[in-house]
Amino acid sequence: MEINGRAQDPDRTISLTLLDNYDYWVILDPALQRLYLNSTGRVLDRDPPSYITTIVVRIQCTNELVGTVILHEVRIVVRDKNDNTPRFQQPRYYVSVNELTPVGTTIFTGFSGNNGATDIDDGPNGQIEYAIQYNPNDPMSNRTVQVAGTLSGNIVLAERLNYEERTRYLIIVQANDRAPFPGSRRTATTTLTLDVSDGDDLGPMFLPCVLVNNTQDCNPIKYRVAIPELTDLQQCRHRRDSLRLLAALRQLQQPIERGLA
Repeated sequence: MEINGRAQDPDRTISLTLLDNYDYWVILDPALQRLYLNSTGRVLDRDPPSYITTIVVRIQCTNELVGTVILHEVRIVVRDKNDNTPRFQQPRYYVSVNELTPVGTTIFTGFSGNNGATDIDDGPNGQIEYAIQYNPNDPMSNRTVQVAGTLSGNIVLAERLNYEERTRYLIIVQANDRAPFPGSRRTATTTLTLDVSDGDDLGPMFLPCVLVNNTQDCNPIKYRVAIPELTDLQQCRHRRDSLRLLAALRQLQQPIERGLA
């Protein structure tokens, strides 16, 4: 402060008094006209739960010669320090995706709102960015998806899924704040479990099945029935039943032969 006059004996011309000193955060040295922060045994924190963003005090200046009084307002702005790490609101996240989902489709929006990571710091220190991390326990997971928007955390499918080859991916998602200096940024991670559901991409087939080259179709299956020489009426009935079975198998085989012709 620079107030004209002398606030120290002898020959004092002014007196300075500290007013509205809420919670005694400020100490006044009248002789030197200086204010000091009184933070002994406590922390000045603008983050929750303290929410101390500004400290406002008044300095009363009294002219000792004529008795006039002047009030000076001093406003102290508490700047944010990046001292908090982002926190995910859920321990784990889950999503189920059908294997027929096209590449480029948004498959997860679960970080939107306050459901993703939050940071109680202020300004860029409290803004969140998302990224996919490499998972050494699941090396293919970070290639399967990608982050469409670093601020939203929406995740899109980057590679085609195949339920018959793999049914689950464990994806590590990183959240970091946007502190101006990259070296001071803080990060947190969570796991997104992607379960692959089955799609109708395969037709029915007889077993055992030998696939036709580059198709999902089976080679025709041939059925044979051996009928012994008949000697009595009971065996005739068995013969009629065997012929019916042979005719039914032949009807099943004909559509397969027509499809491969």
